Amino acid sequence: MLSSGLAALYVERREKAGVFSSGLGILRRALDPGATLPQPPRVPLGVGIYTRAEAARLLRLTPQRLSRWVRGYTYWLKAGVPRRTHKPPVVRTDLPTIDGTVALSFLELMELRIIKAFVGKGVPLQRVRVAARRIADLFETTHPFAHQRVYTDREQIYVALSDAGVDPDLLQVTGRPASSQLIAGGIFDRYLEEVDFEETTALAERWFPLGRQMPIVLDPHIAFGAPVIVGTGIRTEVLAGYAAGNQPAVVARAFELELSRVQAAIDFETQLARAA
Repeated sequence: MLSSGLAALYVERREKAGVFSSGLGILRRALDPGATLPQPPRVPLGVGIYTRAEAARLLRLTPQRLSRWVRGYTYWLKAGVPRRTHKPPVVRTDLPTIDGTVALSFLELMELRIIKAFVGKGVPLQRVRVAARRIADLFETTHPFAHQRVYTDREQIYVALSDAGVDPDLLQVTGRPASSQLIAGGIFDRYLEEVDFEETTALAERWFPLGRQMPIVLDPHIAFGAPVIVGTGIRTEVLAGYAAGNQPAVVARAFELELSRVQAAIDFETQLARAA
């Protein structure tokens, strides 16, 4: 866990640097001794922290859609006697809610990315929900879509039983034969090629949102999981902010970075702003 003193110092320095993000806003409220919280939440180190708005921006989702996947939703069932029905969340969150603000971890961000990919491929959300529950039971994990490599053929969802090479054995986890149908790999779309996995836990530990050929990474151990330049702790939003009033070459010299890295950060933040 991150001590409250160190965490407060980190937030104070980020504020002075003019790069206070809403994720850090969550952290500030968690550390505020005057905050009206029933019990001060502990702030984990190395898990990443994102608000709903930040996660939606990074994943290029609407905040409303992301909320449905994280909080569940209620709707009227009109068949028979009309009644309100609740659908549970697809992703279970670990971090505490602070002043009514939902905080998401890096692993939950990765799960939401996979859910978006499945839904985008035409897999019904209810089927995704079933897959999440079955994978969680099979591998005894609270983060089923961040724990194993998952695939789809646009109809059903499959999970790799190991990460052995490019053609792992796959287990079907949705559909009627889902109980034990094992299928040879190699014919399904892979969604996690841009993600590094931790060797011992098999959990996602880094995400390269523009692919590994671009120098931008999200690592929950660096800058609370904000996008940074690979090999540094320099946030892309900081570089883009400085570039708003200076030439990229000037920014590159100031931060001692290659111009191509600064330009990649500017382009990345521009893409996020356009998708918002």
